[in-house]
Amino acid sequence: MIKLRKQIKESFFNPVLHFLPLLLFMVVDELWGMDIAWKVAFPIAFGIVIYIYYRYNQIFIWNLVFTFMFMGIGVFASLAPLLPLPLVFQGAEDKLVVLAFVIVFLFFRKQIQHIILQIMPRLIPMSNNFSELYRAFWVMFFVLLSYISSNLLLRLFALVNYSLYFQLLQGIFIAIICVLSIFEVIRVHIIRSKLVREEWWPIVTKQGKIIGSIQHLISLSDEKKYMHPIVRVLLIDKGMIFMQKRSAEDLIFPGFWDTAISNHVRVGETIEQCIDRTTEERYALKGVKYMYLSNYTNETPKEHQYAFLFVSCQLTKINPNPTFIELTKWWTQQQIEENLDKAIFTENFKIEYDLLQRSGLLETGKCQCNCKLKEVIYQQPSAVK
Repeated sequence: MIKLRKQIKESFFNPVLHFLPLLLFMVVDELWGMDIAWKVAFPIAFGIVIYIYYRYNQIFIWNLVFTFMFMGIGVFASLAPLLPLPLVFQGAEDKLVVLAFVIVFLFFRKQIQHIILQIMPRLIPMSNNFSELYRAFWVMFFVLLSYISSNLLLRLFALVNYSLYFQLLQGIFIAIICVLSIFEVIRVHIIRSKLVREEWWPIVTKQGKIIGSIQHLISLSDEKKYMHPIVRVLLIDKGMIFMQKRSAEDLIFPGFWDTAISNHVRVGETIEQCIDRTTEERYALKGVKYMYLSNYTNETPKEHQYAFLFVSCQLTKINPNPTFIELTKWWTQQQIEENLDKAIFTENFKIEYDLLQRSGLLETGKCQCNCKLKEVIYQQPSAVK
């Protein structure tokens, strides 16, 4: 769970931490001037970089890029009062500089995103981080635009009491920045709490080594194809294979016939726990015994799969759960072979059927209680789980 929470924080990073040095710089500049602003913002920026390095090392480069960018904005903002700007912009020079950078970022966001993705570890899902960052930039754009426009109007129409109204405008600006920052922290905390309760899948290498994790819907919608571990259990009896028809809403193989027991392994879950969970929730089966057959990798339209394949000779009554299973059927070898080229089976099952045939475990004719597979499964504890 600790690793999962860390993964969530890395893939849904709080944008306030990116903007905090710049926000503090602008707020302190409004209250006490540019010199104090630098003395406050620079140590905070340095402290955040150190914090990210030790707590969330995977996104350290992500944070470092924006820290340097915002520090550069601060340098230009410090020099802005020296520029020959019109009188109506006095008091908002630094905000103009920040607004200009925000506009440039929003205009070239695709190019910037491409550059950042090139330097980021490829196994860190960044779609949420980019979405949150762009949203934060748009919020900053409207806040700054409103402040500069209001200051401009005060310059033009409040010549007598300008100083008083400007102080009020500064107070409103600071209050908005503080409220939005607090709101963002609370919002991100709530979203992260929801993500912890959602289904997360491990990310593995081609050798099956776990190297990360990702929320399952994000994985299936991401342009990248991550490799996830899955369990597959073939139920056979009397030379036949028990199969399920995937629903039309299935994200990977809608409407295809597939192995009866199939599921993704969740973060923190063992292979055995995944099989037990799947058999119970989908077929009301408990204590199913099974034998390891093989493992293989397969590419689907949405992901790469590292499959652990098992075989079971399960003769107890099977009760498919209509919530998960649309249709089930016992298939004979002849029926399967007659339909192998008709695009009704998943690619996973085609691979597994070939492995099962070559294993010699799929027997023809009637299967009695002393069949070869059942004998292996029930009489050799070392082969079970």
